Amino acid sequence: MRLPFSKPYRAFSEFDSFSEEECRRYARELRIHRPFLVVVMPRLATVLVAIAWTIGWPLAVDHLPVNRFIPLPESHDGRLLMLLISTIIAAAFAGFLLRDIFLWLGFREEVRGASCPKCRQSLLGVPVQSIGTEPDPAKRFVRCPECGRKFVLLDIGITPRDLIPFEQRSVSPDFGRKRIRPDGYTGAAR
Repeated sequence: MRLPFSKPYRAFSEFDSFSEEECRRYARELRIHRPFLVVVMPRLATVLVAIAWTIGWPLAVDHLPVNRFIPLPESHDGRLLMLLISTIIAAAFAGFLLRDIFLWLGFREEVRGASCPKCRQSLLGVPVQSIGTEPDPAKRFVRCPECGRKFVLLDIGITPRDLIPFEQRSVSPDFGRKRIRPDGYTGAAR
């Protein structure tokens, strides 16, 4: 696995064939499908870093020989201003770093989520089979192309959407719009 510094989706070879715009669109979809991991966790961690820095920095100044390494202002107002500025910088840096880390974790869950529990082979593109003619979710299964084991989708916690290859997951631009047939009929009553 590669370790990117600013584009978490470039860590996965599954996204190599995608353009930057497609990867950014997929990152937006990831924010919609996994909001707790990709949106809430980085913000919560940023707030916690700001609180920890606000409490920890004055304690470190009082109990550790910080003066030997960092020049501190002598006045109380100067130290308060330094605390305020350093808290903003530390929280912003931690927020951006944690946002990319949690986005990377979200991409990893998406990529590895549809894999065989036994051999970890990707199940992307594997057709969903069903027992009987009823659309019962408990009777839908996939067979791993590598080890040949059969898994019920509900048992391994994936949906048929998870098995669609990434390049086919987009919605067509005219989805939901009224389509006009070649003969001019729009579907409205005359």
